[in-house]
Amino acid sequence: MNIVDKKKEQYLESEHRHQYILDAAIRVFNSKGYNMATTAEIAKEAGISEPTMYKHFLNKAALFMECFQLIVSQLLGIYRDIYKKNRDDEIAYLEGVSRAYIDFVLNNPDKSNFLVHLLSYKNDPNFNSAFNDFMESSINGITKVLNSAKQKGLVNISGDVRLSAVWFVSQYFTIVSLTEFVDKEQLTSENIIGLIRGLW
Repeated sequence: MNIVDKKKEQYLESEHRHQYILDAAIRVFNSKGYNMATTAEIAKEAGISEPTMYKHFLNKAALFMECFQLIVSQLLGIYRDIYKKNRDDEIAYLEGVSRAYIDFVLNNPDKSNFLVHLLSYKNDPNFNSAFNDFMESSINGITKVLNSAKQKGLVNISGDVRLSAVWFVSQYFTIVSLTEFVDKEQLTSENIIGLIRGLW
């Protein structure tokens, strides 16, 4: 193996370990909460030493924020793909986002629960800005789509459009709650879309 190939292999190993730490941290933060979780517990969950973890993350707060950014990046990527496919079809876009909500929650239980836990830290100055920015971005995007759909006569919204957008975005958290109280057989994209269609 030449030097270039060896460096590439080391880089890939480091990237894999970085991701494994993030996955472990999400699980520990979910079970313990940010304040009670320790870096020692996260390192143990990841199967590495604490000093090794600190080679990847400056501190617990930085690790927590990167967990959040990882999840947000994944969700925003999904939203962008849906928009590209339904740029001129507002209803198809809204239904696509609804499907994305249920699929993400069912396929990524740890990540979806992590976002719900962030609501507990809405007053924490270390985290509330990033979370609020993400929520505002999501709400503003849906507001634009609903305004466009309303102008075309595709939705019947008599009240404030932004309020409807907030309601729509909040359905993500409702779906997470549904996983605790509803049989998975009932948690299908079509069932959720049927409920959300009441919006329009």
